[in-house]
Amino acid sequence: MQKIDTAKIANDVQTLIEKRATLKQLKGVSNEELEAVYSLAFGYYRTGKYDEASKLFQFLVLFDHLNAKFWFGLGATQQAMKDYQGAVSSYGYCSFLNLENPKPQLHAAECFLALGDKRNAASSLEALNEYCPKDTDIGREYRAKAAKLRELVGQEAFDALAKEDEELAKKKL
Repeated sequence: MQKIDTAKIANDVQTLIEKRATLKQLKGVSNEELEAVYSLAFGYYRTGKYDEASKLFQFLVLFDHLNAKFWFGLGATQQAMKDYQGAVSSYGYCSFLNLENPKPQLHAAECFLALGDKRNAASSLEALNEYCPKDTDIGREYRAKAAKLRELVGQEAFDALAKEDEELAKKKL
């Protein structure tokens, strides 16, 4: 049995934190190697082998937690597996890494709807509306998709969200 070197682990963690590095950088894994794993994961996803895809996407986000594409792949796989709460978390991290990408915000709204959480679905769609580029093909495409989803969410959820925002603003004064 191999002995665990806690001093090395502590040093590696300190390096990750201080240098804001990824495990990929720490272990010397190349972008090409991770892209090969991504291709395999995406292939599994496309063919409905979600368990296999999920494991590979989890590996990818572990090694490069700053790659939005890997988080989106994990979120899409979780959504396909009906792990809506997990998908929301993955999409949220993906959005954090690239606010102008409307895809994770739209899919997070779908997941919130599947969970019966119209308030957070409305919040996701509002974020999409706020950050999504207006004058691009993808912006127009996802704004149109968001408009259709907005109908499913219902105006009540958007009104409740606006009321919460107003009350929060009053408390800050």
